[in-house]
Amino acid sequence: MRKFLFPAVTLALLSPAAFSQDRVPNGWNDPFPPFKIMDNLYYVGTKELASFLFVTPQGDILMNTGYASSVPVIEGSVEKLGFKFTDIKILIAGHAHPDHVGGDNAVKDLTGAQVVVGRVDAEKTKDFHPPGKEHPIDRLVDEGDTVSLGGTTLTAHMMPGHTRGCLAWSTTLKENGKSYYTFIECSLNGQFLNVLDHYPGMIDDFRNTFKKARTFPVEVFLSSHASFFNMAAKYEKLQTRGPNDPNPFVDPEGYKAHVDQYEKSFEAAVAREAQGGGQGQGRGQGRGRGQGQGQAQGQDKQ
Repeated sequence: MRKFLFPAVTLALLSPAAFSQDRVPNGWNDPFPPFKIMDNLYYVGTKELASFLFVTPQGDILMNTGYASSVPVIEGSVEKLGFKFTDIKILIAGHAHPDHVGGDNAVKDLTGAQVVVGRVDAEKTKDFHPPGKEHPIDRLVDEGDTVSLGGTTLTAHMMPGHTRGCLAWSTTLKENGKSYYTFIECSLNGQFLNVLDHYPGMIDDFRNTFKKARTFPVEVFLSSHASFFNMAAKYEKLQTRGPNDPNPFVDPEGYKAHVDQYEKSFEAAVAREAQGGGQGQGRGQGRGRGQGQGQAQGQDKQ
């Protein structure tokens, strides 16, 4: 069923609304009911932009802030669940695109949380901030580094390609006496190469990342966009789940299918560019993401 997500994503990527940090693709900031995924992990993101809350006795960890305009939605979701937004002690930044780190300044201002950013993505992440401010970065992390709070530990995994320093995160969640390897993917989306920030070795990075993606023993599969892990459908199943029914977010086969699907779409994009059939401007144009309100900002949103 995932292949039917492509047309909607395509429209969002190619629309003018996707090209500005202040103009959000239609529907991406729509509220979605916050809910418990498993154990101490909750979904607090929007309909499309995934944000996750780990609740611990020593404070909470938030992952991904979406756009700046996504933050009120995230805050409202946290409060609806009965938690305090000001209890967020750590913010793990998303990959260096404005639809994942655009709200970091606002969350920092509202909570004072320590902002954790991947070292390789840090320079690009600094491009996204309100006028007159700098992007908050309190701690830099690399492959294998961990973030821990109140008994919850997350481990960073470099998955470059979509951005130079795309970081996935793993942890263990428990339910009904069982432990599940939980993987929050960064993004494997390379189907629109012409709107990504190209850098030397990017194609090889993507290919190595697809190989690496298959080495993780993923059971609970999550990602930076709700559509990537079929969140809405799994949420509906969760609402009607019986006492003996499996948690729909335990989806190892869905994860494998996701990797296969995006590897195929990436290789198709590489082939198109090799034949001169890329969409829009081609590679090597030097389009960074810190050049103001235009195509350079927020082009791929995935």
